[in-house]
Amino acid sequence: MSGAIPDSLNEQLSHQLSQVVGFIYPNEVETQWAILIVVYPYLTGIVAGAFILASLVKVFNVVEVQPIYRLALLTALAFMLVAGMPLQLHLGHPERAYEIFFTPQTTSAMAMFGFVYLWYLMGILLIEIWFEYRHQLILMAQQARGLMKPVYGALSLFSKDVSPEALAFDKKASKIVTIIGIPIAWLLILLTGIWVLYRIGRGWLALNDNRAVAP
Repeated sequence: MSGAIPDSLNEQLSHQLSQVVGFIYPNEVETQWAILIVVYPYLTGIVAGAFILASLVKVFNVVEVQPIYRLALLTALAFMLVAGMPLQLHLGHPERAYEIFFTPQTTSAMAMFGFVYLWYLMGILLIEIWFEYRHQLILMAQQARGLMKPVYGALSLFSKDVSPEALAFDKKASKIVTIIGIPIAWLLILLTGIWVLYRIGRGWLALNDNRAVAP
């Protein structure tokens, strides 16, 4: 019959679709390397790269990139907040993502990413940004009126000390936090590389299996 799909092709397609986990888009043919998996290392690279760029100013005193120091920090924070979304959406049940923190598995790549992200975001990036913007937040809290006054006050943790000694401490503390964050950023890149190689290896094995069952 014209237009009929051969039984051998049906069997091969059925075998491939049985390995699909998560979402599959109407125009997505590749079932082993989904677009969400590709987006994740891209966003992670932006986060780590932006932080390392900021560290060139704070730690290594590279004056050429001084004008974009704050932009690099905010860029790292912006992409950090959304970098984990592709992996969660790829799971098919993003509402269960919190479970990796309550039932951690050291053999789970996503669980390890979750802990590194939590430490990197809460312990490094937010602290450095807070020390960098504390003085400005205090001034904004003093000048603001209405509802924004307590908002800026809360963001500055209700700190009011803008003495030279306090500002010098902010600068020193920010540098220490950045030094600690550099190996964490490299660890993030390393884990991403391992994750990419794992996906490539898994896709290659699956492709070989498909070829083995194909007529």
